[in-house]
Amino acid sequence: MNLLFDWIHRQTLAEWVVWSLLSNFAVAGSSIVACHLIHERYADRPVFVAPQPLTTSDRWLAVMAITLNSVVSIAGWLLWKAGWITLTFPEWWRTLLDLAFLLLFMDAGMYVLHRFAHVRAFFRLIHQTHHVHESTNALSLFVLNPLEVLGFGALLLFALVLFPISGIALLAYLTLNIAFGTLGHAGVEPIPPGWFRFRLMRQIGTSTFHGLHHADPTHNFGFYTVVWDRLFRTIHPEYDLRTAHRR
Repeated sequence: MNLLFDWIHRQTLAEWVVWSLLSNFAVAGSSIVACHLIHERYADRPVFVAPQPLTTSDRWLAVMAITLNSVVSIAGWLLWKAGWITLTFPEWWRTLLDLAFLLLFMDAGMYVLHRFAHVRAFFRLIHQTHHVHESTNALSLFVLNPLEVLGFGALLLFALVLFPISGIALLAYLTLNIAFGTLGHAGVEPIPPGWFRFRLMRQIGTSTFHGLHHADPTHNFGFYTVVWDRLFRTIHPEYDLRTAHRR
């Protein structure tokens, strides 16, 4: 893994711009395909009555969001090269701790930003773009206002500047981030019903959890977990009922 990061560090700015664009569009393409396949595979477990119709605006917003994600990765690379971001390669247990920390930090930070995005003035300016989708489709994860994309990207860069993080933990976090986003917008619930018997599983942000947010934007502001929504009493009143029904 060190070889991968050494290779990334040796790239010129022009080379990294190209690789950032290629990798971000490849990851987004994989997410879109996976979202479609998940929806087809688990069509008997719908979260919505029908998926959101796909529009030309969706396509252009998705292209813009993916391009801006590339801009964030380029900014992160520049900060790393300049010494503002420190990536480490510790033992496996420290890597797991770094991953857990990054997930919790980002989950808390995104909850706070998400709550602010639903304040009326900010909602109209920034977040309303995403909530045009009252249900979801395979592009919904990327149908975002450009300011929102940059805001979430800035939060991640802020975390990386503040805290030295395992390089492997960072890659794992980015993988989990796209996985949660894909599942959250699949419009079906692929989690096996029996899993909801476990207390820990009921704290994870599921497709049902995020789907309820699209249907009712006044609840369920979390991303990876429902912990903050439970703590601040913004959990949708039907969420536990729906998961209980699946047990």
